[in-house]
Amino acid sequence: MAEDGEGFSVPVISRPLCTECGLCDRTCPVLEPPPRIPGDVTAYAVVNHDEEIRKESSSGGVFTALATQVIDRGGVVFGARYDGSLEVVHHWTEDEKGLADFRGSKYTQSRVGNCFKECKDFLRAGRLVLFSGTPCQIAGLASFLRKPYENLILVDFICHGVPSPRLWREYKKFHEKKSASRIVRTASRRKDCGWKQFSLAFTFGNASEYCQTLNKDYYMQLFLRDMCLMNSCYECGFKSQLGYRRPSDITLADFWGIQKEFPDLDDDKGTSFVVVHSPKGKNLIEKLKGCLVNEIPLEVGTKHNPSYYTACRKPKGRNSFFDSLVKVESGEKDFVWLYKKYGIDSFPQRVYVFTRRCGGKVLRILGLRK
Repeated sequence: MAEDGEGFSVPVISRPLCTECGLCDRTCPVLEPPPRIPGDVTAYAVVNHDEEIRKESSSGGVFTALATQVIDRGGVVFGARYDGSLEVVHHWTEDEKGLADFRGSKYTQSRVGNCFKECKDFLRAGRLVLFSGTPCQIAGLASFLRKPYENLILVDFICHGVPSPRLWREYKKFHEKKSASRIVRTASRRKDCGWKQFSLAFTFGNASEYCQTLNKDYYMQLFLRDMCLMNSCYECGFKSQLGYRRPSDITLADFWGIQKEFPDLDDDKGTSFVVVHSPKGKNLIEKLKGCLVNEIPLEVGTKHNPSYYTACRKPKGRNSFFDSLVKVESGEKDFVWLYKKYGIDSFPQRVYVFTRRCGGKVLRILGLRK
């Protein structure tokens, strides 16, 4: 794997070593998509009763509960964590304490490294393995293994898209320069202002801290506007379709909109939306300990999670955004300039959004819209 011009890790073939066997083409889940599997799925709303775990988790803390089950059975769990440079990498743990590093969303592409091979080694040794990642990473692992394993549990999540590690590096540099200190810890989903209005936070070596909600943080705004995503994310082939199940056993997500659908379950501390695609996944969910588990209709959980079914649209300025990022890297411009250029609506856009909101309120008052 090598970094491309936009900062994303992409596969590169070593031509001198290539034997033209074609296996990499047949293994690539984009060139050879996994077959669509007809079948019913089951959906749940889940909350971990351990308030400390839920506080550290992106939503309801269900991943830790699932992973703990696997470790209690002598298994191994793979997930994404920050390394010493606060870059996102995949790693594994067989210790419950190690699960803390996997909690919380990481809004940049992870480096998988040798994790697929390590996963295969554990499976061949008869170990129970839970592997978590983006839908495309899970499809890639399934293709790499080339056969199903009864002792493998695949867990993906509803993915909006992966931002560029190159942008993440520049954002870290921006804050380190601003605070005159190195970042020693980060969290992308702090719940200081609640789960729905989560914050991105940095803790610096000089004991100072930056913490800003998603609607005000520069990096999160660029991400939510789909400006900094990998090109393939705009044409993602791993979204779910009605009547079919994913290659994963379990899909996790935030239960957005729960305050409208199940207000009694909403305390703004986070609720997980879980979709089960296989008997193996259902068996794991049914044995969850220390969690509130409510079965719900799939359409209720996906109603406010459009990324379950559809890929995001590519913004018009996306390609020029990465050209502009070069100016930030060179020091010609700073991150504030990049945010103002691509992270703020133009005046006509703001007028359009304001008009739509006012129109919606009028229709609801007149009883013409719910």
